Amino acid sequence: MLEKIIGIVVQFVITGALGYAVASAKAYRDKLKKKEENEQLQNSALLTLLQAQLTNIYFEYAEKQEISDYIYKNWLNMFKIYKALGGNDYIDELKHKMDSWKIVKTGILLDK
Repeated sequence: MLEKIIGIVVQFVITGALGYAVASAKAYRDKLKKKEENEQLQNSALLTLLQAQLTNIYFEYAEKQEISDYIYKNWLNMFKIYKALGGNDYIDELKHKMDSWKIVKTGILLDK
C-alpha cells in the first residue's frame, strides 16, 4: 500500500515537473520569437532611416557634384551599414554616381 502511494506521488511529481518544463520551454520559445520579430522590425526601421538619410545627402550635393571629405566618409559608413542590413540597389546607383564626384579636403579628417 505504501509503495502504491509513493508510486502515485512520484508520478504526480514527475508529471508536474514535465508540465512545468514544457510550459517553460514554450514561454522561452515565444520570448525568442518575439525578440526576433522586434529585431527584424528595428532593422527595417533603421534601413528606412538610412535610405532616407543617404538619399537626402546625395541630393543635397548632387548639383555641384562635390562633397566634403568628412560628410562623404560618414555617407560611406552609413552605406556600409545599409548594405549589411540588406539594402537594395537604389542606393548602389547613388554611390556609383558619387564615385565620380570631387571630394573636398577639409582638414577635419586626418590622413593616415
